[in-house]
Amino acid sequence: MTLFLGRIATFWRRWRAKKRAKAPAQHLVRGRRRAAYLEFTRTMSASTSLQLAKEALQQVWGYPDFRPLQAETIEAIQSGRDSLTVLPTGGGKSLCYQIPAAVMDGTAVVISPLISLMEDQVNSLQLLGVPAAFVNSALNGTQVRQIKAAFFRGQLKMLYVSPERLLLDHFIEELQQVKISFFAVDEAHCISQWGHDFRPEYTQLKQLRDRFPNIGVHAFTATAPPNVQGEIARELNLKQPEVFIGSYHRPNLFYRALRRNSFKTQLLNLLKQFKKSDMGIVYCLTRKETEAIADHLNRSGYRALPYHAGLSPEQRKHNQDLFSQEQVKVMVATVAFGMGIDQSNVRFVVHNGMPRTLSHYQQEAGRAGRDGLAAHCILVFAPKDIQFWKRLIDNEGVLTEPRMQQLQDMIHYATQLKCRHRSLIEYFGQEFERAHCGACDVCLGEVESIAEARTYSRMILSAALKVKQNFGAGYIAQVLTGSSEQKIARNGHDALSVFGLLKKHSKNQVHDWINQLESQGYLARHGDPYPVLKVTPAGFWLLVPEKYGKNEEQLPVFLVETQRDKKAQKRPAVIGAADFDQDLFELLREKRMQIAAKLGVPAFIVFGDRSLQDMARVKPTDNESFLTVFGVGQAKLEKFGRPMLKTINQYLAKKGIAL
Repeated sequence: MTLFLGRIATFWRRWRAKKRAKAPAQHLVRGRRRAAYLEFTRTMSASTSLQLAKEALQQVWGYPDFRPLQAETIEAIQSGRDSLTVLPTGGGKSLCYQIPAAVMDGTAVVISPLISLMEDQVNSLQLLGVPAAFVNSALNGTQVRQIKAAFFRGQLKMLYVSPERLLLDHFIEELQQVKISFFAVDEAHCISQWGHDFRPEYTQLKQLRDRFPNIGVHAFTATAPPNVQGEIARELNLKQPEVFIGSYHRPNLFYRALRRNSFKTQLLNLLKQFKKSDMGIVYCLTRKETEAIADHLNRSGYRALPYHAGLSPEQRKHNQDLFSQEQVKVMVATVAFGMGIDQSNVRFVVHNGMPRTLSHYQQEAGRAGRDGLAAHCILVFAPKDIQFWKRLIDNEGVLTEPRMQQLQDMIHYATQLKCRHRSLIEYFGQEFERAHCGACDVCLGEVESIAEARTYSRMILSAALKVKQNFGAGYIAQVLTGSSEQKIARNGHDALSVFGLLKKHSKNQVHDWINQLESQGYLARHGDPYPVLKVTPAGFWLLVPEKYGKNEEQLPVFLVETQRDKKAQKRPAVIGAADFDQDLFELLREKRMQIAAKLGVPAFIVFGDRSLQDMARVKPTDNESFLTVFGVGQAKLEKFGRPMLKTINQYLAKKGIAL
């Protein structure tokens, strides 16, 4: 009997003792009679099953209680009802299927799209003593046969497979030879063409309902607007599914949006606001940018590596392993470093470029702060990002209109002076009842429009019309700032009424304001490779609203002063006070990194930052007090308690603190 099943037996004996009933403990001793355990779990009522799940949560996973909607989802799984659960990144959706899989009869099959996610989750489960494995293209034939043999013998509680593997080589027929507890379809938004990571293989998963009519199918995703939720349920043929939609509000995340001028300089200024030991991700739109930014960070004293699809699979895995073990602090990546990255201790995510949709942004930025601790999500963008995506959408020619609308929603998020949390939450169909979130640059007053925004905007629009809409943003900025360039005089534009109207501002600042007006839809670029600016219908409305029956409330306009390179940068507001011993925390992080490197697993699998902070707060000195730490169960006490307690006790002794 596995270590885990022995623990489950202990949980059950304790629970039955409380009920003063006869406990079948003799059947559940470690190493004996697995069949008795399975038969026993089959006869449990739903409430009893949930109680067992809660004890597993506390004593194996080391968490005091369920997060919102976890208990409801687990109960639906245990009862055999189909379900759809949408829990934003960091909401604990993996536990929703891991815990019932651990306590139910049979093996749960988890369909997951990425090798990295499978490996991280299986490593984490095995460290807890839960028998789990994965089958994917990273394994050779011998390894696959060994895992299948264990699967057919009923020795696994969870088997992770990719959708491609599930549909390959009669794999579904093989599943029919085994007792399956349920199917979990992770990253279920991949089934939707409206989603942000469409995978054609997911559309074939509907056959699970036909081939296994009496086994529950459960869909999970971190990001799905209402239309995507409906498509997931239809495409998977879910039977009257229970639907659980978690709140998209993540108050531990601090959102900011900045106009890009010199990203390399901006990035270094941003990173100065964090400790060198903090883990972070920098997303770029192209492979070339990831290489250049990673090289720039290394030359500037940061430990960084690139990650993109152009690297070999071996190099990508090597880079990701170094990052997950905290030997590298910053991963500079394209979206190839995508969904399924299960690392909990990421303190910042910086985007060098605007993602295509808010769903993409919510998923990527949401990889920060999965442990519930304060983290920062910073979007650095420029109008050329918009042009990048528009060209791509036009060239692909698929669902052009809805995808353009998704891009426009992303533009609004970045450019409007509206609470960032509110923008995200309302996009996903939920209400945000707070007047201020207290955790974004808009609500904290870091960003504000200049008082002359409407006046300056009309000057800029007039200038575009005066030059016959035949020139680009740089040229219009030169006209407005009264440039002495010969081409201005040669074209006769130094005689225009708009010439020099904004001469008290720099050309770069006026250029940025032109870009801001474009991102708000009042100007649009036309032509390639040297686009010219044209006034949009909304731009004409802004110039003379009364002519078109419009009012100022219908035409919001924001111009943000961006040229402040020589001024001191504001430090982001701290979300939540640090009430733990920072020096001890850093020592514990070092010890965690050593353990992770020795085991060859990600550092967060050993302990999350939240657990380390709790250790640095509680300062446990023995096994009993160590078990009170968040995220510490019996398995982690047995595996890692001794080195962590030794570190704490040595620190206390050095500080002269009585033990």
